[in-house]
Amino acid sequence: MKILSCNAGYLLGDQNVLWGYVPPPVESLFGDGEAERRALGRLVSVIERERPDVVTLVEVDQGSHRTVTDGQYRTLVETLRERGLPYGGAVANKYGEGGGVASLPFFGHLANAVLSHPRRPVRTHYLEAGRKRLVIELELAAELVLFVVHLSLGARSREHQFGELADLLAARADGREVVVTGDFNTFDETDALEAFADLAGLETWIPGETIRSRPLDSLLLDSRCLDLFLCSPTVDVERCDVLDVQLSDHRPVVLETGR
Repeated sequence: MKILSCNAGYLLGDQNVLWGYVPPPVESLFGDGEAERRALGRLVSVIERERPDVVTLVEVDQGSHRTVTDGQYRTLVETLRERGLPYGGAVANKYGEGGGVASLPFFGHLANAVLSHPRRPVRTHYLEAGRKRLVIELELAAELVLFVVHLSLGARSREHQFGELADLLAARADGREVVVTGDFNTFDETDALEAFADLAGLETWIPGETIRSRPLDSLLLDSRCLDLFLCSPTVDVERCDVLDVQLSDHRPVVLETGR
């Protein structure tokens, strides 16, 4: 089983300014069609080369004024099928269904997604804490379930989310092995991640640094390993790597298991 996980950054490319600490103001507001096409092409190439069983994506745009597509998830699926890769899956708003943030213009198009081949059952959940609250659940096998997250930037909100996520895993895993992946935003308070792993009975698998080194990181950050995996101890992990491809300000990560 191979899982490819990536923060796609709405396919805006890697155009950060001020040494990477500030997103490009014009592109963040209005998009950049050429950068989007290049980022989509790189993402398709990575999937075509790696041939993962599952692709998890945070930060995809489902049709706001910023994108030149009819929806980045739909365009990705169609492009992959043209390449002979018939992935299916699901996409859902990051902020909730019918909530205040999700009902706002633009924010209602911001989503996370999961693709799999063959297509597998998907469920969505929303945490109570934070604004980015979506958790996607994907049944990988009869005894293995995947959860995809994009947690809050704020340490306090993220700590509450870890508690809720531990409860969700306990309720939904039902004795099955678990893999959790996504962007954990653990720039700081990395101890909270380990506390969550202990609480949920998971092992932390860190592929490496998924955002590049920047001049002030030693003063501002505890970690650049934001995209990672947590697995049940019985999951037979054979590979856990960062891919040397800059799809956004994040690089994608891969986990392979013996299942």
